[in-house]
Order: sequence, then C-alpha cells, then structure tokens
Amino acid sequence: MLADESRIPLPHDYYSADSNHFLRVVPLSIPAKYYQWQQAKPKRKARFSPQDTLVVACHAILYQRTPNGPHIVWKQDLINQVAPTTVLVSNDGRYVVTFDNWSSMGYGVDVMVVYDHQGYLLKRYNLEQISPFPINLYDRTISSIWWRCETQFTAPDQLSICFLTKDKRTKICPYSLTELAFE
Repeated sequence: MLADESRIPLPHDYYSADSNHFLRVVPLSIPAKYYQWQQAKPKRKARFSPQDTLVVACHAILYQRTPNGPHIVWKQDLINQVAPTTVLVSNDGRYVVTFDNWSSMGYGVDVMVVYDHQGYLLKRYNLEQISPFPINLYDRTISSIWWRCETQFTAPDQLSICFLTKDKRTKICPYSLTELAFE
C-alpha cells in the first residue's frame, strides 16, 4: 500500500465547460487555537477570541458570470467534511456534482454527490453504490481508493464517469441527472 501526501485544501473555483458558471468551494476551516480553547478550563476559555473558536463548515457558492461581474446563484454547505476533490458544474448551472472528500477519496457517503440549481442535495453515493467493479480491484493508498479516471458532462443532464482498476481496466458509465441513476 502506498502513502498519501495531503496538503491543506484552499478555496478553489470550478468552472462549467463554457465558463458561464463557477462554483467556489471553501474548505472546512478550524482555527489554530480551536483545540486549545476546547480543552481549556472554563476560566481560561474567556481568554480566547471568537475567531479562535469559530469552525466554518465546508461550503460552496455558485456564481453565474454576467457582463456586470459574477452574480451569486446560491450558497450552501456541502456534505463533505473537508472539501470535495473534484467538482463538475453544468453549463446552465442546474447541476453541481462533487466527487470524493479531501484526503480520503473513495470512502464515505460523499464519493459522488449531486446538487440542484439551488444547491440542495439531490443524491449522494458511496463507492459501493456506483462502482461497476468490486472495490478491491482499485488501487489503494493508506487513506484513499483511486477509482476515477475521468468525469465530464456529455449533455446538459448527463455525465460520463470513467472507472479505472489497478490492472488498468476501464469502464465508462453514463449517469442521468434527471433520473438520478446510472443508465
């Protein structure tokens, strides 16, 4: 098994193919002094500022680009604990699909998550629910399962998701966003 190197995620913009929409993902933020504050005795807790105690959940803001600058379409928390590793945004902004969680790809209920035009969660999947291959056929590291080779929109309401095993077998699976199901 290989080891992973995980950097602290930074806010990142993910653009639709035509660049008319983009999703700004802001990762989980835990202040440097948060754990000191959490373990402090009641009298010592007063020494910490509100900024030292405020944990900000992973969230995203969908923007539509206009001649007058970006316009906010929606702002919502994401189900990712830290941040997704990859995001697809449809050209019309109707769908946002996130893949995996930072530093633990292939694990959890956020391996693939579909959000609607208002940022509401429509469907979420773990790897076992979407994989056309047995899970033990994928490359693994200490913290991740490497299962994806490529993801893209092939139509306004359809994705193409490529699965890649450790012996280099691939399978491309179409996913309908209107049916919320693999075809």
